[in-house]
Formats: sequence, structure tokens, C-alpha cells
Amino acid sequence: MAEVQTYGMVAEFDDPEELVAAARAVRDKGYRRFETYTPYAIRELDEIVPQDDWIPLLVLLSGALGTITAFGLQYWIAAIHYPLNIGGRPLNSWPSWVPIMFELTVLFAASAAFFGMLFFAGFPALYHPMFRIPTFERASDDGFFLCIEARDALFESDATARFLLSFDPLKVWEVDDE
Repeated sequence: MAEVQTYGMVAEFDDPEELVAAARAVRDKGYRRFETYTPYAIRELDEIVPQDDWIPLLVLLSGALGTITAFGLQYWIAAIHYPLNIGGRPLNSWPSWVPIMFELTVLFAASAAFFGMLFFAGFPALYHPMFRIPTFERASDDGFFLCIEARDALFESDATARFLLSFDPLKVWEVDDE
């Protein structure tokens, strides 16, 4: 029989102030792999919860790839594969290629933003370990949850549970990964 992996330790709070205070303490203690689940956006959590945000870099690199692709294709067509001297202009007349370069830049960047967001968000995920918590449906209504993930370097099941219990949450759960 396979050993059950732990996804993390979760604490449920009654109000957002308690959640923000707990998240700040979790960050100050040195945890880096934790997440909060709330029914609405809480501005303070944006600065507290660490984000692995690769989307801007991905969009920038994809846009640059689109520009290079458009220039390369047009150069290859106009100067190498099918050179036509029209009106005495040079074969490498790049100013006339700017609209296509712009269009491919936007196309590549927008596609990267869309598919990158889906990939980094974990879509399509029809199930998440947090769904095992009996009251987790409150996260979309009036519940506030803090999860410290087991893949964090500081995570130890008993010590993390005691640490979360020190914030006086409504309940603390250990969530299995499978």
C-alpha cells in the first residue's frame, strides 16, 4: 500500500484580521510555501504571501520572440527566397515590416499570457487537496484559510500544527495530497 503524502497544514479563521496576522507571523517565522484562501481580495495579503510570478517574464520573452520571428520570416522571404526589386528599394526594407512585427509581438505575448496563466495556475485541475476539508466551501462565502504546504523546507507536521494552533484558529487540519 502506498504511503499517504501530506499536502499541508491548514488553519481556519473567523475574520480577515486574524488571517492577516497569522500570515504575517508565518512569513516572519521563515515559511515560504504557504497560501491563503479568502472569499474576497485582502490587500495586505498581497505583500505578505510570496508569489512565484513568471508571467511578466514569459510575456516579455514571447513578445520578443514574436518580433524576431516576424523580422526573420519577412527578411527570408524578401531578401533570400523571393527577392523582388520594386521601385529601387533595398531588399531589406525593414520599415515596411513594422506592422507585421507589431502584430506578431502582440499575438505571441497575448498567447503566452493566456496559456502561461492557465499553466501556472494549474489548470485544468478538477480536484485540489484543499477540497478534503469539510468546511472549505466557506472560503467562497465567509471562511478564511491559511495553508502551509508540506514542501516548505521548515515544515514539520507536529511543529507546524502547534505553530498554527498558537493563533487560536477555529480548527487546524492536516490535509493529505491524494
